[in-house]
Amino acid sequence: MKIRPLPFVLLTLFALAACPAGRAQTTPAPGQSQAPVPQAPGLSAPQGKVAPPAGAIDIAQEPIVKIVANVQPAVVNITAQETVPEYYTAYNSYFQLYHGMRNRTAQSIGSGLIISADGFVLTNAHVVAMAEKEKEVSVTLSSGSKYRAQIITADEDADLALLKIEDKTAQFPYFDLSYTSPNLLGETVVALGSPAGYQNSVSHGILSNLHRSFTVEDHTYDNLIQTDAAINPGNSGGPLVDLNGGLVGINSAKLAGTAIENIGFAIPNDVVIPWANDAMAVAQGLKTAPAPPAASKLEMIHKYLGLTVKELTSDDAAQLGLQTNGGLLITHVDEKSPAGKSGLDENMIIVKIGNRLITDEKSLPRELLQMQPGTKVYLQVIIVQSMGPLTIQKGGSVLLTAR
Repeated sequence: MKIRPLPFVLLTLFALAACPAGRAQTTPAPGQSQAPVPQAPGLSAPQGKVAPPAGAIDIAQEPIVKIVANVQPAVVNITAQETVPEYYTAYNSYFQLYHGMRNRTAQSIGSGLIISADGFVLTNAHVVAMAEKEKEVSVTLSSGSKYRAQIITADEDADLALLKIEDKTAQFPYFDLSYTSPNLLGETVVALGSPAGYQNSVSHGILSNLHRSFTVEDHTYDNLIQTDAAINPGNSGGPLVDLNGGLVGINSAKLAGTAIENIGFAIPNDVVIPWANDAMAVAQGLKTAPAPPAASKLEMIHKYLGLTVKELTSDDAAQLGLQTNGGLLITHVDEKSPAGKSGLDENMIIVKIGNRLITDEKSLPRELLQMQPGTKVYLQVIIVQSMGPLTIQKGGSVLLTAR
């Protein structure tokens, strides 16, 4: 009988060669479990199903949830609208090109904060700017109740406004302005309001920086709070609060651009609270209103540009054959003034100064009060001409240098 052990020997050698040096593969005996694969230092992996937490987590006790529940009833949605002139180009029945003007309704949305049980509401001046002529806006509470609110005062320089809801039968939920935040760099902040009209919205982030400057429509606002909490159109006028419910500030604006995200601005509480307290005291007759500026914007236009203007009334518009009363009517031009040398004349209508659409005296840019000799002022005007049965409106622009 011949014995042939060679194949077995080769198989054994092959198995040993397949193992790393110094280690041999072994097969666990029946009934014996294989040892776990060692993990890298500092790492661990769950074995099987992840176990639930030891006790239930009360989501209602999360800081932001509690703050929203406390503050949101005092946050309102604000809608302001006005009728403004719209300029267009068309052809008449003789195929002549002419410029026309018609009315359209413009609307803005924003937020506000009720600051007294009798219905005083704090918001941004730019939120209610469209309703300055009507002096009234629409206010919707977080509960859905709707009211008309009167504009008590609006300060364009501070970008703050005070409104009043009149309802003797109601005690409104309100935010106590004595609760303030220390406004520390990096603290968590919560923004409440109605971005894009979506009322009762909440976002959060951190206080990114203090004492920022922001320029819009040629006006620079200083000493603003910067935050990365989502602040979008419609959030303006709503509160920015900390995790104790203290007022950080009033949301005001955001920096926009293709590659810009999470840069929003708020007016700080140390500006908001004194302004609001003074405005309420004046409204309640407890304090005298501050004196108006020494010179009005209309006076500055005459002094530095040589123009005398007035608001275009419905009677003026009818006399000129217009369908609107928006704009400022030039009633006199000083002959040797910058306006006189530029060719401007009586009965022309100023419809734009800089980038600002002009509908009345209140819509004049505040920068006119700081006008000095040498200041450049861009005006856009329309000229109304009668040609038989036709009334033709032509547009033009001019750059004046203040005298």
